[in-house]
Amino acid sequence: MEHRWGERFTVDLAVRVAGRPYSVRMGRLVDLSVSGAYLNVSADLRLLSRVQIAIALPQRLAHPTPMIAAFVVRTSKEGVGVEWCEHAPKAVLELLRYVAVHRPERHRPVTPERDIPASDACDKPKTFAEA
Repeated sequence: MEHRWGERFTVDLAVRVAGRPYSVRMGRLVDLSVSGAYLNVSADLRLLSRVQIAIALPQRLAHPTPMIAAFVVRTSKEGVGVEWCEHAPKAVLELLRYVAVHRPERHRPVTPERDIPASDACDKPKTFAEA
C-alpha cells in the first residue's frame, strides 16, 4: 500500500544518517518526495526508529547542511525507506525545486509521438455510431 504524498523524484545525493547517539553512517539518497525518501545505507536501522538525515543540498554548499528528522518505515537489504517527521520540510522542498528545474526530462524536445497530426483534427464531433 502506497503512503507517499506527491511525486517521487529519482536523485543521487550523499547523505549522513544518524540513528543512535554517536552512530553516523554515510549513504545515498535514491528517491525523494515531500513525505519521505529511500536511502541506500549500510546501517542496521529498526522499523519506527527515529533518524536524523543530513543532505548536502547542491545549491547551498556554502551554507550549513540541514538536518531532517525522520522515522524508518521500510527496510531492505539495500537500504531504508523513511518518512519525514514534519510533512514537507523546508530543506526537502528546496531540493525538490532544484531537482524539478534541473532534471533532464524538462529540457528534452517534444517527441514526435506526442505531437498530434493535423489530419487527426476533426471539424465536427463524431456521434456514438460513427466512433
